[in-house]
Amino acid sequence: MIGGGVRMLPENTLLFERLVNVLTEEAPGIRLCFNTTPEDTVEALRRWIKE
Repeated sequence: MIGGGVRMLPENTLLFERLVNVLTEEAPGIRLCFNTTPEDTVEALRRWIKE
């Protein structure tokens, strides 16, 4: 989960790009999820976590 504080602020665009690229290079097959508010974080995670 990469929170909105990183990905939604224009000044963090470069940081967000770096995070995504490092994660996908270091962890092939990784799944990224994104919430829209802190309240839907669990829902966002559940979309990609198999229980």
